[in-house]
Amino acid sequence: MGRPSDPFALGDGPDACLLLHGLTGSPAEVRPVGEALARNGFRAIGPLLPGHGTSPEDLYTVTRGQMIQAAESALLSLRGARRVYVCGLSMGALLTLHLAARSWMHEGLPDLSAIALMAPAIEFAGATWFFTDVLGRLPALPFVVGKSGDVQGAQTEDGSYQAVPLRWGPELHALSQNALKLAHRVRAPALIVHGALDGTVALSGSRRLLRELASPHKELHILPRSGHVLPLDVESDEVCRLVVQHFNEVQHG
Repeated sequence: MGRPSDPFALGDGPDACLLLHGLTGSPAEVRPVGEALARNGFRAIGPLLPGHGTSPEDLYTVTRGQMIQAAESALLSLRGARRVYVCGLSMGALLTLHLAARSWMHEGLPDLSAIALMAPAIEFAGATWFFTDVLGRLPALPFVVGKSGDVQGAQTEDGSYQAVPLRWGPELHALSQNALKLAHRVRAPALIVHGALDGTVALSGSRRLLRELASPHKELHILPRSGHVLPLDVESDEVCRLVVQHFNEVQHG
């Protein structure tokens, strides 16, 4: 048996989807969506991002630039796919925006056919707001602080950290601001899904992002009973259905 934090590769279809987990999270956060995509004929890849899967102290030495580079490398591993899709949760949604804001044709990849952004970390709520918007404006400090989960249903072991380095306050704030600035370059059809009970990132951020995206087709779905880690929450089946439907509409449109 593998660990919850292990990366995954599911399915073998001609169209591939990269799934990116959130800050302090693991591939287990997005695996339910990957499994749903694989059942529907997609190849689904969920990498472990740098500084994750070990201890929060290892995350301290990782920069947002390294996160972006890791996402780019994972995307390039999908060379040979007929169509390419990206789905990200929270910080993974920010990385998705970075990937979608540029063309990949000269790298041997088709441009992204569609993206799905689950609880994109554009604006923050509660303790996460203090972490990014207050501590995020201070010099980076060499401390690790505890954090709480944000799942409304019964929680399962998913390999996530229960703490986060303080220096990631400014890193996450900058990554969020840069992703929002790139939104006007994103033209891939975009699905945004947000939990109405999300205590980590604010719904207002998803609404703002919806306005900023240049995608000709974009939509926002608000799930009334869900918190932040949408694929592991009580409306996981609906999250998976929405993502699969969104990608299928492009695939067969």
